[in-house]
Amino acid sequence: MEHPLDKWFFIIHRHRHAFMRARLRGHNLEPRLMPFLNHICRSDGLRQEDLSLEMGLDKTTIAHAVKKLVGLGYVSRQRDQQDRRCYRLSLTERGIALHTELGEVFRDWSKGLFEGFTEEERQTEEDFFRRMAENAARLANQDPGGA
Repeated sequence: MEHPLDKWFFIIHRHRHAFMRARLRGHNLEPRLMPFLNHICRSDGLRQEDLSLEMGLDKTTIAHAVKKLVGLGYVSRQRDQQDRRCYRLSLTERGIALHTELGEVFRDWSKGLFEGFTEEERQTEEDFFRRMAENAARLANQDPGGA
């Protein structure tokens, strides 16, 4: 049985992707790659392995996303000088320009999403979502066979 919140999360998620695709049409960037770009921007020279740990995603998923971002010219991937087994990730000039544009797109999305909300409602909603995200992380890390 579907929970009513699932319906709303799905609708918001679908419309967010449509909004992002429309605003970033000329960049060939899939919305699912945006969080990777943000993480790399915040931690220039980030090891690919650390990106996997920070995002809570397996190494294969990270490798595919990085390969796509490198292929699009948004990210550079260089061998670590101290540990040749590792790769360091950085945004290229093109990636930096896109990241700046992404900031504007995200601000427009948030502004439109909360249109008609008071500041108090907006803060309450943010608190609820933060708590739900913490609960989701806890649930995802539970042993399904455990108590």
